[in-house]
Amino acid sequence: MNLLFKKFNPYFLAFFFSLYSANAFAVKPSVPLFMADYKLTHNDIEIGHVALSVTPSESGQYQLKSATETSGILAFVRDDDVLETSLFELTEEHIRPLSYHYQQALGNKNKNISLQFNWQKQTLTNSSQGQDWTLTLTKGVLDKALMQVALMLDLNNPATQVFRYKIADGGKLKTYAFSRLGAEKIDIGGTEYDTVKLARQKGTKPLITYYWCAPELHNLPILLQREKSYGTFEMRLINVKFNN
Repeated sequence: MNLLFKKFNPYFLAFFFSLYSANAFAVKPSVPLFMADYKLTHNDIEIGHVALSVTPSESGQYQLKSATETSGILAFVRDDDVLETSLFELTEEHIRPLSYHYQQALGNKNKNISLQFNWQKQTLTNSSQGQDWTLTLTKGVLDKALMQVALMLDLNNPATQVFRYKIADGGKLKTYAFSRLGAEKIDIGGTEYDTVKLARQKGTKPLITYYWCAPELHNLPILLQREKSYGTFEMRLINVKFNN
């Protein structure tokens, strides 16, 4: 879900909860393991699907995976598939990214981006199209996909009204902010969910993406929406299965 919109892309996409000590994770997992499917639309016309999942690794770490595929009328115009993976761990304070990979297949062209987080040396290595460069890591930096995980975790604190995240994006550290707008009911496949509505803004840019997150589903975003001059882009949950 970087899971979740750049262009229209939610790769964002992008999603988990009260953190305890390392010993407590074995008793009460803090990260929900799940598989979710979303439909992408532009002006109510289907243009793609997103498969979002969080799974554990044998080493006690976690992997977030977001796969976006074009479909419907857009598939006839452009074949634009994106795969994002983020390997991360839990610390006593919060989530911490270890590596991030972005792969985009656009026709005969491929785009590959890799981030390696070295927390001991406090360095972040960004690799893209055969070029590497290094940034200095600071506490709390996330990749674009893990922004979703951080938001899902942080929404458990009802007193927080604005959530700010430092994101490694495009070889720079950028700030994304989410503001609470209130509560709304959203219908997903005939089921009505109580949600927290948020507005997401990147830096000082005027473009805003709206999120509707369902506490009943571990604060999973069940609807994302962005208005542009040429129409409304939407990412709506189709189904989700939790494995813990």
